[in-house]
Amino acid sequence: MLEKHYVVQMDALVRNGTALPGAVEFMDALSENGLSYVIISEQSGRTREQLMELFEKNGFHYIETGDFYTSAMAAVDYLLAKYPQWKKAAYTGGRGVRAALEQGGFTIDNQKPDVFFAAMDRNLSYKDYSDTLQFLLNGAVLISTDSRRTMRIDGIDMIGNGSVVKMLEYASRKRSVDFSRGSDIMLRMAVRYSGVSARDCLAVGDDFEKDIVPALQRGMETVLITNGEGIEDLRMSDTLHPTYIVEDLSGLVR
Repeated sequence: MLEKHYVVQMDALVRNGTALPGAVEFMDALSENGLSYVIISEQSGRTREQLMELFEKNGFHYIETGDFYTSAMAAVDYLLAKYPQWKKAAYTGGRGVRAALEQGGFTIDNQKPDVFFAAMDRNLSYKDYSDTLQFLLNGAVLISTDSRRTMRIDGIDMIGNGSVVKMLEYASRKRSVDFSRGSDIMLRMAVRYSGVSARDCLAVGDDFEKDIVPALQRGMETVLITNGEGIEDLRMSDTLHPTYIVEDLSGLVR
């Protein structure tokens, strides 16, 4: 295996609650060969412990809670470094968002927050969205932690958090600060969290636009997982293409 620090997109390992081909073998091999890694994800509503449960259920053996780095964690780390004066936050989403905010020392404030974290929440009402709009009109900065336009749940395409963020941007006339999958800033914070340089990283993902292109622009080597699909329609060029292409993650285990 390549002697690099691996930055692995979670959706290239587990999708719809099930491990993808070669994923367990690949992650086990990283640990057995003493290679460092971080698993990044825009599923910010889940705590690290919940992510651990999911991975253990799918047969992964060596992964620990500290190996996960979500978009909410990245946003908190970024805000603490760049805007330490902002201490009050409101949010939508699951326990993972609240855990990241509280660990960063933010106070949950549903009156006049400095920042609003928008993560996936399937239980919101029209009033909830209108309340969020008031936060933004009163000066709160909109933070996007999940850019999925749609989500497939029980075989049905459902509106994703990315569509909700676009609605809030349109209503408030404000742009969000994006930490979701494909965001350069998310990738930058993941490298910072890992304590390595970008040139020492190997980014692993199965979406050329969201996983590979941002990593190439950061100076990383990259691996594109095709999952048996063709690459003809991807917008590759002589100067913008993955370092390696494999059908599934077992192709990296050597």
